[in-house]
Amino acid sequence: MIRRIFFVLPAAALLVHILLLYIETGKGISERTKTSPTIFYGQPLEIRKDDHPGNLHLVERLNKLFYRQVSGKPSKPGTFSSDKARIRLLLHDAGHNGRSKTSGPVEISLANGRVATIASPEGNPLDSVRLEPEEIGRLTGPTMEPRLPVPLSDISPSLQKAVIVCEDKRFYSHFGIDVLAVGRALSVNLREKRFAQGASTITQQLARNVFLSPEKTFARKLREMEFALALELRYSKKQILEMYLNRIYLGQAGDRGLYGVEEASRFYFSRHAADLSLEEAALLAGIIHAPNRYSLARNSRAALERRGKVLSRMRQLEMITQPEFEQASAAPVKIHAGVPPAHLSSYFIDYILRITKEELGSERLYHPGYRYYTTLDSFQQTAAEEAVARGLETIEKTTRPAREPLQAALVAIDPKTGRITAMVGGRSYAQTRFNRAVDALRQPGSAFKPFVLLAALSQSLTKHGNWTLSTLVSGEPISFSTPEGMWTPTNFENKQYTNITIRKAIEDSVNTATVRLAADVGFNEVLKTARAAGIVSPLLPVPSMALGSFEVSPLELAYAYATLASGGTRFERFALFSVTTPDGDRLWSGKMKPKQVFDPRTTYLTGYALEGVLERGTAREAKSLHLDFPVSGKTGTTNGNRDSWFVGYTPDIVCAVWVGYDSGADTGLTGATGALRIFTRFMRAFYSLSGPPAVAVPDGIERSVIDPESGYLATSLCPRIFPEAYLRSTAPRETCPDHPVHPVMDALRNKMREAGAFLRDLLPK
Repeated sequence: MIRRIFFVLPAAALLVHILLLYIETGKGISERTKTSPTIFYGQPLEIRKDDHPGNLHLVERLNKLFYRQVSGKPSKPGTFSSDKARIRLLLHDAGHNGRSKTSGPVEISLANGRVATIASPEGNPLDSVRLEPEEIGRLTGPTMEPRLPVPLSDISPSLQKAVIVCEDKRFYSHFGIDVLAVGRALSVNLREKRFAQGASTITQQLARNVFLSPEKTFARKLREMEFALALELRYSKKQILEMYLNRIYLGQAGDRGLYGVEEASRFYFSRHAADLSLEEAALLAGIIHAPNRYSLARNSRAALERRGKVLSRMRQLEMITQPEFEQASAAPVKIHAGVPPAHLSSYFIDYILRITKEELGSERLYHPGYRYYTTLDSFQQTAAEEAVARGLETIEKTTRPAREPLQAALVAIDPKTGRITAMVGGRSYAQTRFNRAVDALRQPGSAFKPFVLLAALSQSLTKHGNWTLSTLVSGEPISFSTPEGMWTPTNFENKQYTNITIRKAIEDSVNTATVRLAADVGFNEVLKTARAAGIVSPLLPVPSMALGSFEVSPLELAYAYATLASGGTRFERFALFSVTTPDGDRLWSGKMKPKQVFDPRTTYLTGYALEGVLERGTAREAKSLHLDFPVSGKTGTTNGNRDSWFVGYTPDIVCAVWVGYDSGADTGLTGATGALRIFTRFMRAFYSLSGPPAVAVPDGIERSVIDPESGYLATSLCPRIFPEAYLRSTAPRETCPDHPVHPVMDALRNKMREAGAFLRDLLPK
């Protein structure tokens, strides 16, 4: 009896232990798979008339969305064809364009490299065609580890075989522990007196990844074997392989780890795991043992050697035929390493977190199954991050050093919609999460001056002023009485000026002339103009305001310039379209709030003047930086070189850049030697193949050829002439007094012009 109890009790204890492990493994796996991931999407690309497919990176975007290029007319969803005359595109889901699914492709006709027409599959004209939104990030739990889980049926059979060959060739014959491999590894480890060789099966690796720490101890190894046995009892081999393939670490995408074969396939090959070729499958499986050592993006030679070994093993085990082996072995290593998607720990995602906290009343970013539809453009974000990183490397060579790293911030906005398309809040999110694009308040310096100009031009519409771009204003020294005493602005390098045109005052950033203009217009009017444009930070109607003495954020200034670029329409900050629940119910929707605040004619004239800043003014260095297309913009430099700014725009994009030290230390940089360098990098990437479309000229604008020094109509004797733009009926009527041709003829010409203008005003508009 005692002997029977002696045997029964341990057996019962072992049975209970196995049962508990069985329950624990099921619970552990369930907790990691039962919730749907939280997914972040960027804004879908919308293709419109006059767009340049190259600038849109259309083919690259289609590849990232897993479209396949075919010859001839596309016949399957997710395929496209392209030539010089047209692009045919059969969408994955035509529902994104507000229509039911169709059997034919959308046809995009091209002329001179730009979109000329867009036609539906039925041949009807379309205003635009919209792709699916691109996934930019995914969370599968509070640990915020990105994953792209897929069922085993969506993983290439070649990849399944290659992984088994590399990691566990007896996977389908053992019960979770490979006894032969354990014996071999034990012999080696005892001989070398260290853990020189492992014998973990795929099941053991899964057990370790899910339940245990990676430390190498004997106790952990025993625990790993116990969990492996429990996993084999509870799950089928196919289920175990599927879980393993969705969790395995396969290298780095920037500073983010790649986990799972689907995510790695997308990054390395721009393909789904289901579509991998034999050579790609062998290449991916071969790096599991040491992903960073065999980095596909950096060490293609080592990866090629590793691929050859995997293919040889597959052939030896007769998993592939001899022709398949020879063809795969001869194939070149083709890595299409994608740009890492926007980091989940990025400044922009932090900004989204702030919005959801304010709107949804939740401090958690991770909500199981939620979908966040954002305005981020992944290509613009990549260009922005690259511009900041490479730009700072260049700028730092001439920067006055300080006991802290030089920082930068960049914000990009679509002036047609008011959407934030890119955001960089500093040089390294890992070092500091302070988002300088949103939260850093710095003096904009001369980058504020366009609002002085806009205020003056707006007065001309109401007949309260008669300001034009060729109006002369004094650049002589000027002083103002303030509560702190007399304030006397000075010009850069103490340069002296006499009478100059308003255009020249803006192009050359003449402080004395700008402050005098602001005083004549009225400081309160300038303040109202800045407020209407979108400046919300504290301002006071004092003389120094005209020179940007009050602090603003890069995001705030970018939106104020977007009001200029949009033709006078002001947008509220917009970064998030909507948030939906796992069931697809819309939990929250962002609302666009455009408001027309300025006459399009005055914003056009302001932008036309700002083009001259890059052509002839303080940002003329842009030409040597290979910015060879029209851009409107303004430099900004504050006292002591604490802040370097450049804000510029085209009809397609607004970009604000700030460079400086967090402490406000002297950088030794101007707006042109600092921020402009980052701005030009970003704009060159944005317009990689063709410049922007021409700026639309609103009704009510006329042009006259003038002498740029005097501001009067040019004569044949003027050494320089310039085609200036004006509000209708405000162009100068008199010829240049500095270069007269003939007094009688000049008087006659002036009378004829006046008569013509009078008759034009009488005619119906």
